[in-house]
Amino acid sequence: MKNRTMVTRVTAIMLILFFVLGTVAQAVNEVSFGERTIRITMRGEDVAELQEFLNEQGYRDEDAHGIFGPLTYGSLQQFQKDHGLNPDGIVGPKTRRLIQEMMGETVSAAEATVEVSTTSAPADEFNFTAEEMDLFARIVHAEAEGESFEGQVAVAAAILNRVRSDRYPNTLAGVVYQVEGGYYQYSPVLDGRINRPAGESAKRAAQEALDGNDPSWGATGFYNPAKTSNQWVRQQPVTRTIGGHVFFR
Repeated sequence: MKNRTMVTRVTAIMLILFFVLGTVAQAVNEVSFGERTIRITMRGEDVAELQEFLNEQGYRDEDAHGIFGPLTYGSLQQFQKDHGLNPDGIVGPKTRRLIQEMMGETVSAAEATVEVSTTSAPADEFNFTAEEMDLFARIVHAEAEGESFEGQVAVAAAILNRVRSDRYPNTLAGVVYQVEGGYYQYSPVLDGRINRPAGESAKRAAQEALDGNDPSWGATGFYNPAKTSNQWVRQQPVTRTIGGHVFFR
């Protein structure tokens, strides 16, 4: 009898949790455009509105499914570049205000008068969030799995050097998911390996690079000569070779 009562209570609690979580998820998905800052990996009606806008402006040609993925990110970056905005791939105050104006929507007085910088903190003051650390470790794992630990740290350092460089986006997500000339800069983003969990070695390598170790000698890129026929990368100044990767600036 006691066991049956306990099972009933547990079942009731689980049903309540499912109801609450479902309500929260629905509330998030029903957020209208302009009510929050929109970033990559987010979902919702506001993301679908953003995608419809980018489609109408000729920056995107996909269904407005409401999932902020790499293609939406790259399209938004190009829109920002073309309109003199910081190409961080984030719908912050300035980007949101411009989009609302182009949509013909009314911008609130507070938002119209207050200047809020969308520029990220200096690149050498990373202060990555837990989510960014996970992304960082995953891209290192996907790009350098099977390489020596030094090679993994070098890959991590080269990625950080891109964040530092004024030639690339100044956020980690911006660098990892960058689309230039219709091509992803990192193949794991294209083939999905970026979504695999990072191993402990990659996590340590990412932290080592954040601590200032740079075996790449200032490189901003790398390639495996056995796996690429890209002539552009082969023409860049080489800093050094570690394992299967050639590092370049």
